Parts: sequence; C-alpha cells; structure tokens
Amino acid sequence: MNNYKIDKSKNIGNVIFVVEGGRPDTGGTELRLLKKIFADILGYEVQELRRGSDEFIGYGSNAQCRVFALNLPKNQLTEMTEEALDELYRRLNVEFNIKPEDCPIFYLYDRDYLSYKRNELRRKYVMKYTDPYGDEEGNQGQLLLSYPAVESYLLSCIQDNVFLQSYFLGKDLKPEVAKTGFSEKDIETDEHLIHAVTEMNRGLEAFNLGEYDLDNLAPTLLGVYDYQQEKQKTDATFSLLSLISMALLELGIITEYEDSDIDDNANDSVL
Repeated sequence: MNNYKIDKSKNIGNVIFVVEGGRPDTGGTELRLLKKIFADILGYEVQELRRGSDEFIGYGSNAQCRVFALNLPKNQLTEMTEEALDELYRRLNVEFNIKPEDCPIFYLYDRDYLSYKRNELRRKYVMKYTDPYGDEEGNQGQLLLSYPAVESYLLSCIQDNVFLQSYFLGKDLKPEVAKTGFSEKDIETDEHLIHAVTEMNRGLEAFNLGEYDLDNLAPTLLGVYDYQQEKQKTDATFSLLSLISMALLELGIITEYEDSDIDDNANDSVL
C-alpha cells in the first residue's frame, strides 16, 4: 500500500473548481465539501460562488492559497459551454483580478445512468478536459468524473474497499450514506483525506488502472470512463469511485513518500 502525507505549507496559488451541485441558500454538498477540505482542514482561503448568486462568499484569508469554488448557472455537464465558462471566469477577473489561464482548473461532476446520452461524455468532455493546466490544443481544465462525486468520497473517508459497492443511480446511494451518519461536516482530520486517496487507488487498481502518471492523466481518466461504461452494460450499475482526491495529488497537497523519507517536519501530517 502506498504511503501518503499532507503538506499544509504547500503554496497552491489560485485554484478553480467548477462543481455540478449547488443551491443558492446552502451552496449544496459539493461546495460545502470543498470549503471543509480547503478552508477548515488545510487552512486555505475559499471563495464560493453559488448558483443564482451575484456575490462571492469568502472563508478564511490566505492570499497565497485561494480556492475558487464555483457553480455554473445550470447543473448539467452539457451546460459547460465555452460561453458559460467565459462568463464565469469574467466574474472572477472583475472581482479578484484572476485569469483562468494562470490557474489550474478542475471540474467535479457525477456520472450515473440517467446523466447523459450514451457516449456523449467521452466524445465531448472526458477526452477534452484532461489537464488542469491546459493541453497543447488549448483545452484547459481536468474533468474528475466521479460515481458519484460527494457520496462516494464521503464513504471513501471512512470505509474500506468502497469500489466493491455499485449503484444504478447516484440518488440510490444517498440513503446508504445517511445510514453511516457521516456527512461532509464530519470530515475533520488529515486521516480522512488520506484514507480517501487510498480508497481511490484501490478502485483504480481494481480497474487495472493502478499505475497512473499525474503529469499525463488522460489515459487514466478515459480508462475509468470505459471501465464504468462496460460495467453498466454488464450489470446496469457503476462502481463507487470518487476522483476528488486526484486534485489534491495534482496540486501537491497530498504526496507519496517512502518510509525512509519520514522526518519531523511539523507542517506534514503522515499516515
């Protein structure tokens, strides 16, 4: 099993997350999850823009590490058009003088049977958005398509071998998560974040995708999509897998280490 540590002193600069869920009154589970991880646990600044809101909601203050958690006007991934993204990024530029080309960008979306037309995701989105820093064709952003994103991440924080569970629809998983009594509000420790990374890796290994390159994740992201498509054809369900942890690895907040690398650095949490 891989060893991981969290570096809370990591300077990530400005990072953009565009997420699927979101409600004007509460922000939705995705925005609350990002706030919990980045503001409450890691101590970064989080600026949240809820769907239908004209104002950003800020948590914490850290000019060196700011996470922008944003909703598009509409929920579906198919609404992630160039025009909609440009308007979202224009608001960032006006409010914070942030240019998207200077930031890594992650898109957090769900996949279940009723999400989108067959093969539409792979053709239009999974193949296009593979690099948070931008590819040679000018496509910027990494689509971390999860099954489903928040619920599978929550279980990955506290349960082992989550990938063995499978569901037809994301909503079918919500009652199972409720039974655990664990929600995004209960993610409080570094160990939760590291356990989720370990669970993600277990799932990828089960999909024969355990060897991945953070500098070239396109084959892995496409491999996950293809695996899940085949599983759905076989038994009409998708295996639970959250790729949210991949963003923490990409940003260098969570890093792998050898036993010989352990030191007494007070900024690092090791599990």
